[in-house]
Amino acid sequence: MEKDKKVSSFTYDLLERESQTEEQKERREVRRKKLEDRTKVKDDPVKAKRAKSRRKTVLVLVLFVLVMAAFTARAVQRMVALTQERARVQAQLDELEKRRSELENELLMVNSDEYVEQQARSQLHMIKPGEVLYIVPSSTEYTTSEPSEEGGGETEAPADEAKP
Repeated sequence: MEKDKKVSSFTYDLLERESQTEEQKERREVRRKKLEDRTKVKDDPVKAKRAKSRRKTVLVLVLFVLVMAAFTARAVQRMVALTQERARVQAQLDELEKRRSELENELLMVNSDEYVEQQARSQLHMIKPGEVLYIVPSSTEYTTSEPSEEGGGETEAPADEAKP
């Protein structure tokens, strides 16, 4: 049985080789005909001129396609750069709009009477009539002053922090 398998596989291989050689023969024949046609073209001046003209046309077309591809690549590259710049500018615009909104809210707050009063009290140390202002000196400043006659129990601020 093993011999039959070997024979059958051998026969199959042999048939396959024969078919390949026939295909190879056909390919060789086609190549030979093309070569003969080329040599005939070289011998015939009209055919040689046409072949040369075709080669020039093909070369021009290939160069045209390459130039167009280069221009297209450059345009795509520029489009990508512009898209990235647009995204960057849009992010900057969003940030500025947010800042504008914050400033508008602050402006509304600044125009309110409560904000003006708060700033007058904290930055300018102003008080309403009848209120007492206590300024606690820092650890290096120990100045005491006499209570004023008008305020009753007010403590005056040091000379560099005098109230207006």
